[in-house]
Amino acid sequence: MRPWEIVELAEPEEDFEQFLLPVINEMREDIAALTREHGRAYMRNRSKLWEMDNMLIQIKTQVEASEESALNHLQNPSDGVEGRAAKRCEKAEEKAKEIAKMAEMLVELVRRIERSESS
Repeated sequence: MRPWEIVELAEPEEDFEQFLLPVINEMREDIAALTREHGRAYMRNRSKLWEMDNMLIQIKTQVEASEESALNHLQNPSDGVEGRAAKRCEKAEEKAKEIAKMAEMLVELVRRIERSESS
């Protein structure tokens, strides 16, 4: 058989426009949906990063305040042994509370990071 005879024996051409247009339209809708989701995901990630940055700033502020308080305490020791011991106990309790608060903030930060990674 010759090539032109094969062409004549083939089935008539399908209407490719009817076949391809729905597929093309569906692909365009998928691309548009993916583009929108990409934009939303970017904004969600930006928001999470902003929250984490804010939390880190708060922690840094707490650490600096604690550091400054400790330095002030060292520069201005109280008079008298009993007064000094009582004041040191007070300071130790304050520091323990500050450290506990910073630890809570760090735990919250880690939880937010874990949630953002699993999303």
